Amino acid sequence: MTDPASDTENRTDYWKNRSPGWTEAASGAKPSNDTFNLRLIEEVGISPDMDVLDIASGTGDPAITIAGKIETGSVTACDMTPTMLAVAAARAAKLSIDNLRITAGNMTALPFCDSTFDAVTSRNGLMFPNDKIGCAREVLRVLKPGGTAGWMVWGPIDANPTFSSVNAGLKKFFGENFPPRLIRHNLGAPGLLADIITQAGFAKAEEIELKQERLIKKDNDYFRRAVARTAPHRIGTLSEAEWTALLDDVQNACADYRDGDIYRIPIVARLGIGTTEI
Repeated sequence: MTDPASDTENRTDYWKNRSPGWTEAASGAKPSNDTFNLRLIEEVGISPDMDVLDIASGTGDPAITIAGKIETGSVTACDMTPTMLAVAAARAAKLSIDNLRITAGNMTALPFCDSTFDAVTSRNGLMFPNDKIGCAREVLRVLKPGGTAGWMVWGPIDANPTFSSVNAGLKKFFGENFPPRLIRHNLGAPGLLADIITQAGFAKAEEIELKQERLIKKDNDYFRRAVARTAPHRIGTLSEAEWTALLDDVQNACADYRDGDIYRIPIVARLGIGTTEI
């Protein structure tokens, strides 16, 4: 079965329809100090005076985290789904962030002039477009000479087993199959990101494997957010009692990773870094 997120004509509507789930999953206004977000910021070399573009920013991660590290520069959160960007804008307003700009746009044709940004970040976006090299060329175009870009993508699905576990819990609760979205993992093999960055014309390409064992307490909202992102079309009418039963099924499906009241969740991603010529 073709994942509709890979269909160019339907992709905007697809993410619009999924935005309620990401709105549910957004962790309030508070910026995410997720280890991978911080590593992306570190590897791209973001400093307080930079103008930074965050692509596929969705509800504002990692753009809001980056904004907290910028003093005299700015951060532009760019995404193709205005409803998700509205959540990012609301989060920024609640935190009194005044250096975050919001722009709706597609990564295949970025709505910015050449040589506009000092750095570009993108978390979990490059897996979805068909023309990945073209998207990387667009980033190269909007970067200033000497600028750096970083793309983070999911590693292989078998290295991120909770995706399958969440789907298994959903299947038990709803009594229907929830096929894994394999498109999320199509850049998980080593070397694919570096090859895209090189073919796009960057002067230097580097690729890093990121691993983390995230420790999740039993009653943490981690599982609720995972469900909201996976099945946004099914959660809108759930009562809290139904949510409790559903989350029990999901957590039971993750039993292999439970250690007492803690779930040890393995997470693997890949980070590609591209540097322009000066």
